Amino acid sequence: MPNSFPAPAAVPAPAYTYVQFRALMDTLAAERRTTGPDQSPGLIRYTDQNRQHLDRAYALPLLPELVEKLTRLPQPEDWLVLGEAWCGDTAHLLPLLARLADESAGRVALHVLLRSEHPDLMAAHQTNGGNSIPKLIRREQGTGNDLGDWGPRPAAAQVLSKQLHADKSLHINEIIKTMNAWYEADGGQALQQELLALLG
Repeated sequence: MPNSFPAPAAVPAPAYTYVQFRALMDTLAAERRTTGPDQSPGLIRYTDQNRQHLDRAYALPLLPELVEKLTRLPQPEDWLVLGEAWCGDTAHLLPLLARLADESAGRVALHVLLRSEHPDLMAAHQTNGGNSIPKLIRREQGTGNDLGDWGPRPAAAQVLSKQLHADKSLHINEIIKTMNAWYEADGGQALQQELLALLG
């Protein structure tokens, strides 16, 4: 009789649903805390502010052709999203991923994982050698096989972020304000177009 081995875990624990993560954000804001080991006042303030970005992004319109493609995926997928409560990019992008999963007719299940709680997974999905978030990791349900990843930002936002961080005259608050304005002007289109291309 051949040896049988359990399938690799598609979703490592601990993981949150989007609803649980959104509730966690409210709890953290009320308790003046954030996720991860760094509990600096700045990150706590960003966590509080990010709740507005989450709610705005969750209401953005979805691309019908992307939703249609997701409902016709050849096999169900788990979407693991590495993020943190203080991360502005996570706040702008995670809600769109959650909405797409919600509209996928059960073909996509979204799971939010804190980068600080999953260092090995983050190390395996770095961007140019860095632990940039959010990072979407697609896995086949049942087998746990990786199907690819995306992130941490749409290409245009990534270029802008690099330019802003290279300008040493800019304060971090100015960088965040400019990035927030980019996301609001984009309206979730860049992420969805890139996912559409990624899914073929």
